Amino acid sequence: MSLVKAFLLTAVAASYQVDSTPEVPSVEVPPVQQTGVASWYGDGKFHGDVTANGEEFDPYEYTCAHRSLPFNTVILVENRSNGRRAWCRVNDRGPYIAEHTDGNWSITTHRPADADWRWRGIIDLSIATARKLHMQNSGLRSVHLRYWRRNPTPFFNLAVLQP
Repeated sequence: MSLVKAFLLTAVAASYQVDSTPEVPSVEVPPVQQTGVASWYGDGKFHGDVTANGEEFDPYEYTCAHRSLPFNTVILVENRSNGRRAWCRVNDRGPYIAEHTDGNWSITTHRPADADWRWRGIIDLSIATARKLHMQNSGLRSVHLRYWRRNPTPFFNLAVLQP
């Protein structure tokens, strides 16, 4: 046995402790992924309006609107046509189409049958996010979303204090 092998075996044996408990690796929850069409909104027209979570809309922040994700969820958005990526935070609800016909407002949260076939919007991006992804000139772009679910809250309390 060579001197190097003997040294390595001695070092390994010296660092091993019989009474120690093995380290349990932390398990990372894989990201949830979603693919679809993104649109952008708010090139200044909605600046200062109140978003669905109650904060003022600023088109120059990296924010977005999603139909179902919890507010303040951070999403990694990838433009599938050029590979550019940007992080943005959910602070509004959408995308949807609001139409004003004959004095009545109607809001559509899904793709109408007679609508343009490309509109399958899954996310609305602020103009800052759209610029980062180089999609501000196109309006609609195929994107890939990645986000991580938060730890679910337990259905019951493990320790309950009684008066």
